Amino acid sequence: MHLQIKLLTCIAIVGASLASTPVIADQNVTCKSRNHQYKMCRVDTHGYVRLVRERSRADCIQGRTWDYDRRGIWVDGNCWADFVVEKRQHTNGHKDHNGKNAVAATAAIALIAAVAVAASNNKHDDRYHDEDYGHSGHSSYLPGWMVGKFKGYNMQYGANVKLVISEDGRIKAHVENTKLHGYVNDGRLYIGDAEFYIERAGEGFNTVQIGNRSNKVHYSRF
Repeated sequence: MHLQIKLLTCIAIVGASLASTPVIADQNVTCKSRNHQYKMCRVDTHGYVRLVRERSRADCIQGRTWDYDRRGIWVDGNCWADFVVEKRQHTNGHKDHNGKNAVAATAAIALIAAVAVAASNNKHDDRYHDEDYGHSGHSSYLPGWMVGKFKGYNMQYGANVKLVISEDGRIKAHVENTKLHGYVNDGRLYIGDAEFYIERAGEGFNTVQIGNRSNKVHYSRF
């Protein structure tokens, strides 16, 4: 009952703002490296990036001759390809901004946000504290300790949170009865409009919400 009241309160708060929220479409980007030179192609909005068509004779290898971060998509070594920047998905079915799905998703994201630990001064230049992370350009790499099924508990709202993180960086999140999509990139976890740092902690990790200095949750494997 306590969780339901909190969730309904959250829904009431976010419902009005969602009515005016525009739909953000996937963005198509072509990026080309010339004369084996590094090239950064800026994008309008950050999102999960997929290579959809390789145009060059040179191989486009993620983490070696192409990758992406919050600034955009970069290519190197004569890689030339078409990419898709996926919008930040909230719920299944790509109906993030339609009626009840939008309200429930945003309310669930708010619950995840509420379990963030106070933001630290660590800029995460050490790349997830993993000595095998690789060179600094490989921002989409996930170390093994970050891949798998994890669960956490929001003590403030009495809500269980589950995350399934795949090797390609995609995330499926479950907050009570609401399913969310997200991804990991460059030391950050993205769920809807919320962004978190990820810090290794034992066999799991803590999430640190950017801009939120409240509460803490620990995620462990299950």
